[in-house]
Amino acid sequence: MQASTQGGRSGRGGLTTAAYEHLRQAAETYREVLVVRLCGEVGLRPPEIGRLSPDDFERRATGNGTHHLLAVSAADGDGTARHAYLPPTVRSAVRRYVNEHDIADNERLIDVTPRRIQMIVSEVADRAAEMVGDEDLRTVSSRDLCRYYARQLVHEEGIDPRVVLEVGPWEGLESLSQHLDPVDTDVVLDALERSAVAGPGQGWDHPELGRALDTVDLPVVVLDRDGQVDYANDGFAALTGYARDEVTGRDTSGLYADDQGAVDEGAGPARVRLRRSGGDPVPVHRFAARIPSKHGVSGGEVVVFAEAAGTTADEGRDQAASGRLSTAIEVLGETTEALSAASNRSEVVSAVCERVAAADPYAFTWIGSATRDGSVVSSAWNGIDESTAERLAAVAADARGGGAGLDDDLRVTEVDRSEALQAAVEEAETTPTAIACVPLTYGDTTHGVLGIGTTAEGGIGSEERELLASLGWQVGQALTHIERRNLLLADSVLELEFQTQSEAAFFVAASRQLGASFELQGLVPGENQSLLYFVLVRDTTPDEVVSLADDADSIESARLIRDYGESHLVEFVVAGEEPATTLTELGGQVTEFTVEDGIHAVTAEFTTETDVRAVFNGFQSTFSDSNLTSKQEVERSVQTTEGFRRSLEDDLTDKQQSVLRAAYLAGYFEWPRGSTAEELADSIGVSSPTLHNHLRKAQQKVLTAFFENIDA
Repeated sequence: MQASTQGGRSGRGGLTTAAYEHLRQAAETYREVLVVRLCGEVGLRPPEIGRLSPDDFERRATGNGTHHLLAVSAADGDGTARHAYLPPTVRSAVRRYVNEHDIADNERLIDVTPRRIQMIVSEVADRAAEMVGDEDLRTVSSRDLCRYYARQLVHEEGIDPRVVLEVGPWEGLESLSQHLDPVDTDVVLDALERSAVAGPGQGWDHPELGRALDTVDLPVVVLDRDGQVDYANDGFAALTGYARDEVTGRDTSGLYADDQGAVDEGAGPARVRLRRSGGDPVPVHRFAARIPSKHGVSGGEVVVFAEAAGTTADEGRDQAASGRLSTAIEVLGETTEALSAASNRSEVVSAVCERVAAADPYAFTWIGSATRDGSVVSSAWNGIDESTAERLAAVAADARGGGAGLDDDLRVTEVDRSEALQAAVEEAETTPTAIACVPLTYGDTTHGVLGIGTTAEGGIGSEERELLASLGWQVGQALTHIERRNLLLADSVLELEFQTQSEAAFFVAASRQLGASFELQGLVPGENQSLLYFVLVRDTTPDEVVSLADDADSIESARLIRDYGESHLVEFVVAGEEPATTLTELGGQVTEFTVEDGIHAVTAEFTTETDVRAVFNGFQSTFSDSNLTSKQEVERSVQTTEGFRRSLEDDLTDKQQSVLRAAYLAGYFEWPRGSTAEELADSIGVSSPTLHNHLRKAQQKVLTAFFENIDA
C-alpha cells in the first residue's frame, strides 16, 4: 500500500514518509536526530533507547555482506529481549555520536529518562509543525514513530510480518505470530537482503556484486570508508583460517603479520604478509580498487589477495618479477618521502632522479620539460652525462610528436626498439634493456617526462608500470603544489580573465535555460580531484538549479545552503570539466566568476612566469567558444593580517585548510547552521570522524594563533 505524501498522516492515521522527513529536518541537535531515527528507523521505544549502550551493537556476516544488529535488553535487565536491525546509516550515526561524546562501551548511549526521550520527540514534532505549517505533526509521539517503522517494513518493503515481529516490539502482531512458523536471525537477514532496506551492497551499482565476490576463488575483503573490514569471502577465510565473523568489524591492521608494519590501504599493488589464525605469516600480493563515490559520499575499497610465489625453480621468473615489484614499491616510498621535504622545482627533480637511479635494476634517470615549441629540454639527470640526457630529450620530443611518448591516461610508455633511442644511450656506462617514459602529470597539467633506463630482463611488467605511473603522478602533484604555494606567497601575480559562451559549461547552459545569474563565493578542494563550488544564485529557484545539476555530467551533487530571499547560496560538488576547475588544474587560483545571460566570465591568478599561451590553449581545448579578455600583472597589497595568515598556512595542513574553509563557506559556524557536520562530510567525501578530526585540529590552531598574537 502506497502511503500518502499529503499532510502528516496517511489515510489510516499513520505517519507519512514526507512527514517523517520533516521531523528529521526539525531536529536541531544530534541527540534529537538520533532519538528520532532510533524510533522511526529501528523501531525502539523510549525505555529501550534509555537502556542502550555501545556494547549492545553487534555485526553478523552473510554471503552478501555484513549486517548491523542491536541486542535490545529486556526491561528487567535479564538477558536480551530481541535483536533489532540497524540500517548502515543509523549505525554510522550512532558510531559518530559515541565518538563525539566519548561514551564508554558500558555507558548509556542517551543517558536520560524514558519520559525525557518522549519529550524530545514532542519538542521536535512541535518544531516540525511550525516549520511546514502542518498541525497534525504536533501530535506525533514515539509510539507513532515505531508504528511508522512497522508500516514501512510491511506495506512499503513487503517484508514477512514474522520478521517484523522478530525485530520489533509491537504487541499488535502477537496474535498473528501464533499462526506462523517461528523465525531465527538467519531468516531475518535473508528477508532483509532480498528487500530494498538499506544494507550491504545497496550503494553498489550491481546488487549481485556481493554474491559474485562470495563465489570467486581469490581471497577478497571489502573495507568500509572508515577503513574497517565490512565483508570477507570464503577464499579469505580459507587462506587465513579465520571465520567470517572473526574478520568483519576489525581494523585492517589486524589482518597483517605483527612484523609487517603499517600498510597504506590507499596505495597501489604491494607485497604484504597476512596473519593466519594461528599467528603464522603468509606472503601475498595485495591489489586494491576503490569503490566509486556516489552522491557525494566516498566509498570503501575492494581488496584482493593473491598468494605469493614459492621457492621452486620453475617459479624463479615470478620471484624475479616480484623482486622488481618490491624494489619499485621501495623506490616509490623513498621518493615520496623526499618529495615532502622539497621546497622548489629544482629540489624535486634532483631528489627524484637520485632516488630512482640508486635502485636496482634502474640504470639511470632523467627529467625533461616541455617547451612552447613542443620540444623537450633536460632539466635533471643521474647515472648519465648531460650530452646523453640531451639526446634522450630529443628522442622523447619525437615520441611526443608521434603520439607514442606520453599517454593521456598516465600509463607508462615503454620504448625498447627505437634505433634513435639506442643511439642516444650508446655512450652510457650501462646499456638499458628498455626505457620507461613516465608523464609527470597532475590534473590537466603536464610538467614533463621522467625517463627511467632499466636493465630488467623481459621489460617492465604491468604492476611495475602502475607503480611508476603512480610515481609520475606524485611528482606532478608535488610540482603543482609548489607552483601554487609560490603563487600564494608572490608579491605580484599575473591576472587572466577569460570569457566563454560554451554550453559545455554547466553554468552557461543553466543561465540560458533558467534565465539565472551566478556568482562564485569560494572554491574548496574535495576528494578524488573534485572541487566544492559555493555559488550565489539569482533569478531562479534553488530547486530548479539543483534539479538541473542532477542531470549534468560535470556536477556530482548540489544542495541549498542558505536562502537569502532574492538570492540563494548553493553548494556544487564539481567532478568534471568546468571553467574554474580547468583553470585551477592549469595552475591558477580562481578569484572570481560571474555568469549572466549565458556569458561566463572567470578570473584567475598565475605566477608571473606562466606561459599564457599554454594556459589559453588548455582552456580553449575544453571550452572552444572562449576568449582571453584581460591580461595584467598586479601587485598584491600588503595587509596587516598577512603575518597572521602566513603563520596559519605554515601550521595548517592542506586538508585542515580545505575542511575549515568548506565548513565556513557552508555555514557550519552560523546559527542556525547552514550545514550539519554529516552533510559537510558527505560533500567533501570523507567520514564524519575524519571531518571532525581535521576540523577540531584546524580550529585549535586558528584559536592558538589568534590568542598568542593578542598576548604578544
